[in-house]
Amino acid sequence: MLNSLFQQSMNLLLLAGFVFVTIGLGMLVLKKVNAPSADLGELIFFSIGLGFAILGYSIFVLGIFQFLHPVVLYVLLSFITLLSFFGWFNPQSVPGRPMVFRIPNSRIEQLAVLFLGLVLLGSFILSLTPDPGKDALIYHLAAPKLFLKHRGFYFISGNIFSNYPLLNEMLFLIGLFLRNTILAKTIHWVALLGILLGIWQFSKSRISQNDFPFLSMLIFLSIPSVFIVSHMAYVDLFITYYSLAAVLAFLRWHEERSPGWLALSGIFSGLALSSKYTALLLPLLGCFGIFWSFYRDRVSWRPVMRSLFLYLAFTVLLGSPFYLKNWIMTGNPFYPFFYEIFGGRGWDTDQARLYDYFVSILGRGRGFWDYLLLPWNISLRAKIGSPEFDGLLGPIFLLTLPFLIGIRRIQIPTKIISGYCIFTFLFWASSAQQIRYLIPVFPLLSILVGYILTRYEQKKVFLPILYCLILGSMAFNGFYMIRDFLEIKPIGVVIGTEDRDSFLRRRLPSYDIINYINNNVPERSRLFLIYMKNRGFLLDRDYYSDSMFESYTIQKILTRSLSTEDVYAVLRDKGFTHVLYDLNYISGNLSTFSPEEKEKFFDFQKKYLTLQKNKGPYYLFRLR
Repeated sequence: MLNSLFQQSMNLLLLAGFVFVTIGLGMLVLKKVNAPSADLGELIFFSIGLGFAILGYSIFVLGIFQFLHPVVLYVLLSFITLLSFFGWFNPQSVPGRPMVFRIPNSRIEQLAVLFLGLVLLGSFILSLTPDPGKDALIYHLAAPKLFLKHRGFYFISGNIFSNYPLLNEMLFLIGLFLRNTILAKTIHWVALLGILLGIWQFSKSRISQNDFPFLSMLIFLSIPSVFIVSHMAYVDLFITYYSLAAVLAFLRWHEERSPGWLALSGIFSGLALSSKYTALLLPLLGCFGIFWSFYRDRVSWRPVMRSLFLYLAFTVLLGSPFYLKNWIMTGNPFYPFFYEIFGGRGWDTDQARLYDYFVSILGRGRGFWDYLLLPWNISLRAKIGSPEFDGLLGPIFLLTLPFLIGIRRIQIPTKIISGYCIFTFLFWASSAQQIRYLIPVFPLLSILVGYILTRYEQKKVFLPILYCLILGSMAFNGFYMIRDFLEIKPIGVVIGTEDRDSFLRRRLPSYDIINYINNNVPERSRLFLIYMKNRGFLLDRDYYSDSMFESYTIQKILTRSLSTEDVYAVLRDKGFTHVLYDLNYISGNLSTFSPEEKEKFFDFQKKYLTLQKNKGPYYLFRLR
């Protein structure tokens, strides 16, 4: 137990150092570019993202040139740490006004501060546990682990997700290099703190009629999907942070016409592009916003073109590197999407078609009534861990946002963020309907709830209704947060009364067989995985697995092989020494194998495989 507490203390110390370096680097950049005037809170908010960018792209450059060697990484991180000191301790590096923080007088805000602290504490405790998250183990952590092992970027066969934009996975790589998965997870949690600071700054400085900034922060954090993602090594909060920063900087530019703010908006739009393909809409909305802003002022076309060029130049500069890398490595800058246009290494027409179909069935349908009922469905009928939106929003926005209709003379910033949210929602509805992909609009919608409550304070008839709706929605969300905490049971593994293996064993059914492989299978082995959920990060042996449609490769081999000897020859020629599969997906009710494929597979197993370990439905075989 004492050893575990020491290890957690080291994690916290390294996390504090990471935050210090990140903010210091951002402040140094803002000083060098003569950042527009802002208060200290706003500068810290933008500095966090700029620090993320410097760290992430520093690792990216090393990865491109195959320099991810421990000595090089230590030298780089030492140099960057030294630079961050100049950002913090040179007085000129913080040109902004002091940040004013006051304890709220409102009883609602005081309660919001209390519950916000409790929810943040719960989220942070959960982030100190080993990560069993699906996408984290498939690629958010698995890809950086393999890049570290191979000293740079390379094409990870079978794992299409390893060629997504991976800026924030570079931050996870730092966490894995310096420490472990805990540090990587808590780096994602730092992005949550940045979002909350942005909501507070946004409410305080851009929305003059918002008396409930802490309530807005609590509303955002209490959304079930946000709370669940906050303690996992995912990237959704990074893209949410970058998007919020881009919108906030755009609003400052709209009000002040300072080119510096527009450049910052372009920078954060580019960082969002480097985080996920779902951010491709953001630059389009930025360009539309620039046209709209100048149209209102009836200016000539020259300043419009200059502003567009400035915004797009920084967006492309910060957003394109990972797309160029993908183009060089796979032949497709948007890999694996748009296969019919660009093609793509390790991908084919059938897989592309199946992937498009998979994206189209996420949600609860794509008919007219499905779209009409979409706000209701994502608020109350979505399911966590299910194709039906893979998350849950809760009823808070569904019940409160309609009150905007009753407000007269809505402020320009409120109109801008409302338009941004509407267009983003429409884009989301037409693409992959996973609630996680919609998280970037939740901070702005949370701010709108605070704005609505402020404007209705004088309307005594409606105010109690609003209070009841917000309270009921928060109770609804609270149930899912408490359930998540109780299901994970983090306290034992955090303080050391439960070890890592025991924690992962009760969280992941396949962990026992994976642990057996790590301890008993020779290091030079190569495993062929069939429907093992792609939890490759946990494996310390070389492996291959289809990241989508996990029996695709073996079924293709079975179909094209004339005999079981041909199946054996293909696997042997590819260097496989072991086969690991879940029987439920081979011959059970979940199987996608045809009767002929099943017969051929089990004939091949009988002739050429030797059972090495069986644990439940999981079977590990060695090729003879």
